Formats: sequence, C-alpha cells, structure tokens
Amino acid sequence: MKTTFVIISVSDRVDQLNELLKTIIADSRWDDIDVNLLFQDPSGVEGMIEHRERYENIFVYPKLLGCHGARVTLLNKIKYDTYINLDDDMLLGGYTNYHPAIKKTKEKGVGFVLTNWAKTPELLAKKVPKKQDKFVSQILVYNGGGMVYSNSVADYMRALPIIDTAFDVAWPLTAYVEGYNNYRYLGSLSVHRVCGRGGMSAYMTTTKLHVMCGEYLTYFYCKRRKGNCHDVHIPLDQNVNDLAREKHRANRLARFNKTR
Repeated sequence: MKTTFVIISVSDRVDQLNELLKTIIADSRWDDIDVNLLFQDPSGVEGMIEHRERYENIFVYPKLLGCHGARVTLLNKIKYDTYINLDDDMLLGGYTNYHPAIKKTKEKGVGFVLTNWAKTPELLAKKVPKKQDKFVSQILVYNGGGMVYSNSVADYMRALPIIDTAFDVAWPLTAYVEGYNNYRYLGSLSVHRVCGRGGMSAYMTTTKLHVMCGEYLTYFYCKRRKGNCHDVHIPLDQNVNDLAREKHRANRLARFNKTR
C-alpha cells in the first residue's frame, strides 16, 4: 500500500516549505511515505527548495493556482493508494500520527479524515492532554493537521473544475454528496501556522470571490466586503442544506449499502 504526502507551496513560502520537509525527514515513521510537491513559483525561486532528494516529484508552475487548483492539478499527475494533504506552513512532530487515519480510509464509505492541529508549539502542548484515539463524524473538514484520503476519493477530486476559489469546500462536500462520511481524528496533533503572511492569505486578498458547491451550501457573507475571497465566512456543517444531505443518504445506500 503506497502513500504520499501531497504538498502545495508558493514562492513566498519556500522557507516554511523547507522547515516542513525537515520535520518529515527527521521522523523515520514517514520514511515509506513519498513526497509530491506542486510549487507555484511566480517569483522564480525554485532553486531555493532544499532536500530535493526527498521528493518523488516537484512540479513547478509559473503562476498562482490557489489551494484548490494546485491540489487538483497535482492529483492529476500522481496516483497512490493513499494521500495525505499537507500545507507548507505545517510542522510534523512526535504527536503527529497519520497511521490510524490511513487505516480508517480503508473502511468502506470513508471519505476524508482530518487530523488535529494547533497554531503554535505552545498551543499544541496545551492540546496534548486532550488527545484521544477517536474519530468524530463531520461533513466539512479542511486541512487542519493534515487530511488523509484514498484513491477512490481522489478520483472525485481529480474531476473537479480548476477555478479560483476561496476554500477547499468542494473537496469534503463532494465526497459527502457522493455518499462518503468524513471524519476528524482526535489522536494526532501537528503545528499549522495558519493565517500567516503570503501563501493562501495573499492569494485570497488578490483574488475575486468565486464560491463552489453553491447548490449545496448557504454561504454567509462578511459585513465588510472587499471584493475578494475574504468576503465569505468558512462554511461549516450548519451551512450544508437538505439537498446535499438527501443526496448523501441516497448515494451512500446505493454505493455502500449503508445508511450511516
């Protein structure tokens, strides 16, 4: 069973990307997991990528694709049994454990499995006592401390349109509508330095808003709009409408002979 880390990065995050790779290399538990990278490089700094020997593939694009577009593009270039999405502003450590999540994705009808995270090492330490070897069902899961999924789920993602969009909401919602259950795994912790400068934040600031899966969601708009991807709040489970839930139940019964 072959697994890969799926990493997307961008010119102004190359230093953070190199830090992430150091944490992967430092832990022998990840030795059997490939690393595939799509590097969006409008500034032409590809030469600054370190630890190149650890990558299975490095695909370089001269323009920004955004998180959604970059991951869809990368998946269309690789094929594995299992995938683990990582962001370039993450750090893996001793409390990171993807193996239970990998095992969970082998169960029939399981979609994405999100793992837990904290913004800083100090905040992570406070979450350690709350770790549990437990899976919690949740419709909309995002990248958090890393997100694990099988190739059957990846095939649905490969078919998604590559468009400028604020969030990866189409990923968990597509899997859900097709009858898969998504989960959070509470037994793994990684550092994820979200909302930092550059990267996705800069992309959202400079990109006009385009929402995906609007037929299945009620989006809530911010009071002050700037005409970019920051104009809507991140969709949560309560935003998922009855049509999506009905399709989920029907497809789950048809595909997996399950109602839950």
